[in-house]
Amino acid sequence: MFFRFENSKWLLGAFRKKKGAPCFDTVVDLIEYYKKHELPGHIVMKHPIHRPKWLIKHDMCKFDMAKDLIGTGNFCKVFKGTYEREKNEFIPVAIKICHGASTETFTEEAKNARESMVHEAQLMSYYVHRHVIQLYGVACDHYPVMIVMEYCPGGNLQNHMQKYKEKVLVQERVLLMYEASRGMRYLHSKGCVHRDLAARNCLLSEQGFVKISDFGLSKIAEELVAKKPDDGDKSEPPLEHIPLRWMAPETLKRPQLWSPKSDVWSFGVLLYEVFNDGEKPWPNDEPKRIATHIRKGKMPEMPANTPPRIKQMTTKIWYVNATNSLMLNVTDLSKLTTARAEFSKSRTESCAMEESEDSMRSRLEETMSGKNAQARARENVKS
Repeated sequence: MFFRFENSKWLLGAFRKKKGAPCFDTVVDLIEYYKKHELPGHIVMKHPIHRPKWLIKHDMCKFDMAKDLIGTGNFCKVFKGTYEREKNEFIPVAIKICHGASTETFTEEAKNARESMVHEAQLMSYYVHRHVIQLYGVACDHYPVMIVMEYCPGGNLQNHMQKYKEKVLVQERVLLMYEASRGMRYLHSKGCVHRDLAARNCLLSEQGFVKISDFGLSKIAEELVAKKPDDGDKSEPPLEHIPLRWMAPETLKRPQLWSPKSDVWSFGVLLYEVFNDGEKPWPNDEPKRIATHIRKGKMPEMPANTPPRIKQMTTKIWYVNATNSLMLNVTDLSKLTTARAEFSKSRTESCAMEESEDSMRSRLEETMSGKNAQARARENVKS
């Protein structure tokens, strides 16, 4: 149920097609009327509910559907736009519109798309962290329903690695993974299981920070534990239209066992992507063959440029036992940012490893922008 403005009058959307439905000059008049008269289901409004900060108005967002498209996925389109956060303060944002959420349709598919968007927005509204994408709000007073979030001009990590390849130094890759692990540790500390961690869902901010994004499949851990599986359903989940290559063995059977540990497994695949220049594992294999590899723990060898300690870490991560897989270890990754011995012994690379996190971050900024200006010092990342 929603209210809308039509023909200079306010009315409840539930009564839109009903002849003689009450219409009002102001929203205040509408509310006062339904304090005394029943809504559908014999409901009478008594106590006001304050509008959440993450529910924003459409007129606060500006974008052009014909010119501002920056990405398309299986379920949504993303546009670059502006958001008026404060009066006369406009900031660049990414605006997500799910397929089926742009028109007032009432098909089951459209309904699910809209519900998924609101669910994602609710999840994102709980999280504030340097390495998690920031939500500004969701606009759902009328169509199209939109999620408005932080704009990351660096694009996603998969495209970044595929574009720059060997230009991204090994220590820079370690720094990127260090930041991704911090974002995931934060989400897990809040009880959130991402369920779709991959390079395509790690975005790069203007300063080169990694931002965990795309909470479309995320679930609160308590919900996953509370939901009892159907014991009678022992069939395997369908392999089409799921992020198969990033899924842990325990999620490829019935009942599916989603937990922070399954995100850790996906983090191992993310490590593979980053050190393999953005290329996914088993690029040409059929889904059934990939699923068999995962269930048996036959994961691909890490690329040759992977530091030994990272290789050891992925071996522990890809241990085929949900109760024994390694939890994200930020400390190990942090040590790697200064561990020269893990890399080439050449003088050039050894000197490169003397670089601070600041200078590595500056190098990432330059790589993304194409500039060769002198590296700019910046505040160290704080926990």
